[in-house]
Amino acid sequence: MKKFIFTLYILIFCFTAFAQNGRPPQDREKIQKAKIAFLTNRLDLSVDQAKLFWPIFTEYDSKKIELSHLYSQKKREIFAKSEDSRNMKEEDANILLDIYLDQKQAELDVEKTYMKKFSEVLNSRQIWRMISFESDFRRSLIDRSMKHDDNEEHKRGGNRN
Repeated sequence: MKKFIFTLYILIFCFTAFAQNGRPPQDREKIQKAKIAFLTNRLDLSVDQAKLFWPIFTEYDSKKIELSHLYSQKKREIFAKSEDSRNMKEEDANILLDIYLDQKQAELDVEKTYMKKFSEVLNSRQIWRMISFESDFRRSLIDRSMKHDDNEEHKRGGNRN
């Protein structure tokens, strides 16, 4: 019963978070749901912890996405000036390096801010699992994608050898 209530709470929270940001693309929604399920399983949150954790995590994740979009846009503007990275002007390469460092610093600032917030809800082991889950989750998505591609190839009768 507790698991059912917990799962229901997470689903309601997910739909609320999506409603606030408009309707994301279908793939983004699937990935977000998988991310939440993966992280929920990883952290072993109590119901009380979950109620406090998910709003903080959603805010944290949104900040990271905002930063990614902001700095990606800045980089695209510089790349648009050059036909390719090999022929890029030295000045543009220096600007890209500055953007890269600014992005890393902004990401570190967000990490520091939210680690304090997470420590009010989670113990240190849970925080570490949350931090390390990002790379594990990406690896999981890549593995699924590769398996899916292999299955599609077999369905079409293709031979990868």
